Amino acid sequence: MNMAYCRKIYATNLRMNGIEQEIIDLLQGRTPKSVFVRNYFRPDYQYDRIRESINSLYRSLIVSCDWV
Repeated sequence: MNMAYCRKIYATNLRMNGIEQEIIDLLQGRTPKSVFVRNYFRPDYQYDRIRESINSLYRSLIVSCDWV
């Protein structure tokens, strides 16, 4: 299993559901590159939107697996 590919699918799913790129970077543990993000960005975590996006990805992966 290629974990980099899994991280890409996860990030793409979050981005397609309207989660900001800075939030995705924080969730994946990436350090911010821009001065703005490092010093001034105060994320407004949209926990419900993030949770629903992750749950929809989980449901679509489980449905596509026939071994579960």
